Amino acid sequence: MLLKSSISDIVIHSDDWFAGRLAKFTSSEIHNLMGERGLGDTGIRYIYRKVGEELTGKPCRKEISTEATEHGHINEPLNLRKFASILGLEYLVTQKLIIPIGGREGSTPDAIIPKSERSNGDGYDVTTVEAKCPSSYDNYIRLWKCKTPQDVKKANSTYYWQVLHQMRVCGALDGYLTIFHPDFKAGDINIVKFKKVDLLSDFKTLNDRVEEAVKIFNETRDEMINSQM
Repeated sequence: MLLKSSISDIVIHSDDWFAGRLAKFTSSEIHNLMGERGLGDTGIRYIYRKVGEELTGKPCRKEISTEATEHGHINEPLNLRKFASILGLEYLVTQKLIIPIGGREGSTPDAIIPKSERSNGDGYDVTTVEAKCPSSYDNYIRLWKCKTPQDVKKANSTYYWQVLHQMRVCGALDGYLTIFHPDFKAGDINIVKFKKVDLLSDFKTLNDRVEEAVKIFNETRDEMINSQM
């Protein structure tokens, strides 16, 4: 269940969007916590970057625009339109920053499909959608050949954990990964559906890692704050 209070009106890639993501564990970077043997050095460094953002009020890293990222930004709307057409959808809420109140996580799914509204009107049952547009032919075809979430996990684990985390933040029981390349005359889109019920073990791992990361974040932040006393 996605609460209406968690849905912001912040425009993606705006100054407010970057500010809203400060010190939050976000879906696009959650793979940093998902090492095969635990958080590891990569996970700890990611946590420390988030602590640094909390204590400085500044982003640790600036987003770098590359030809590949621009290709994705330009073609994501085309991807979503084709996705919606294939599934017969008329209503997609696109690129809203989701920040659960009081939480340490944030997510910006490329689209949210509201399925039903809660009886008291404070939230929705939703499906999340992540749209990817790999520019290189080899990366695109590898993902195009994926039929299941486990195929995606093998081909690109970053995308796999991103979809799972979006579902977690939005309280969704299912989600989609849609892969699109505008230059292909055939095979220009592939849609993979994720169902939480089929992925419970990885959801538990994700939940445990986030819980551990938040604990380390709080301990480190408090330690640094108290060192000034």
